Amino acid sequence: MKLELPYWTSHHNMILYSLLHYCEENNEVFDVSFNTKIATGGAILHNNNQMIFLDYSDNSVFLDNPEKYDFYFKRSLLFQDYKGNVHPLNLQVNFSYKAVKLLMKLNFKDLVNKTNRTEIVRAMDYFNLVTNLSHNAMDVRDFPKKTDDHNGKIIFHSRLWNPDNNADLDEKIRRASQNEFRIEACRIIKKNFKNVSVGLFPDELSKKIAPELLLDIKHTSKKEYFKSLRNGDIGIADDGLKDTPGWKIGEYLLFGKAVVTTPLRTVVEDFKEHTNFEKLQNRSSYLELPEKIEYLLEGKRYLEVGENNLKWSENYLHPKNYIRRILNITKNTL
Repeated sequence: MKLELPYWTSHHNMILYSLLHYCEENNEVFDVSFNTKIATGGAILHNNNQMIFLDYSDNSVFLDNPEKYDFYFKRSLLFQDYKGNVHPLNLQVNFSYKAVKLLMKLNFKDLVNKTNRTEIVRAMDYFNLVTNLSHNAMDVRDFPKKTDDHNGKIIFHSRLWNPDNNADLDEKIRRASQNEFRIEACRIIKKNFKNVSVGLFPDELSKKIAPELLLDIKHTSKKEYFKSLRNGDIGIADDGLKDTPGWKIGEYLLFGKAVVTTPLRTVVEDFKEHTNFEKLQNRSSYLELPEKIEYLLEGKRYLEVGENNLKWSENYLHPKNYIRRILNITKNTL
């Protein structure tokens, strides 16, 4: 088995570290190379003379033509595009696994390649001394193995995107709508519940339009965020870039949290309303949040949903099954 990447970005951490885990478990050679002809956000997995394209784009538009490959797996896959040799990658999560060991398996020329620099530095920052996204802080081995009860604590840490920083009118409107949801969601949760950890990243836009919701900058690193997430029970999620699920929702699942989310427009296998999540009517329906949260709080229903999500994440997100699932699909559809 061989994996080709255009260069190493945070979008590739999931596949890179999952491959390392799979190779360890199955005593296979970890074979990764870089090919700049591959579209950014994409990857090609070669296995048993099959070419498998992995599309990690936030956008629902395909990075490449599926007809060029034996199989095409896509994150942000719309329901109408789920056909033929196209399969979902479900949700995206940024995690690591034995980051230093992965670095030792890469070729020296790839370690000094400036296009790989950001993730190389993050992987080297074992003690979280320099980077906000240190790979040690995201090591999947440190994620919870079971759900704990924190008396229904609600978590929603988010950020705003400035509409003025984008020239496209549709994108300006999308960002304004997204910002409205995130601000009003924080406000209505704080107003109706006491056991909460909600707020916005303290950038200039947030300071200007929602100063009462600012998070402490000391607690906005990935390491500190995961500490907060570990102590939560119900996570609030909304669409990320391109109106597709962001990485936050996958993190909730890996930490065994119940979820309240805006509607999911993309294919997520075996992920069911009332079993794995509660759904708002649309991305402007922040007024529905208290009702959805109260439903999960009733009889501590959030614990059952959190347990369901921990099991789901083990099957679909965790590196011990991530590669195996892809290979099983390519094997069973021959």
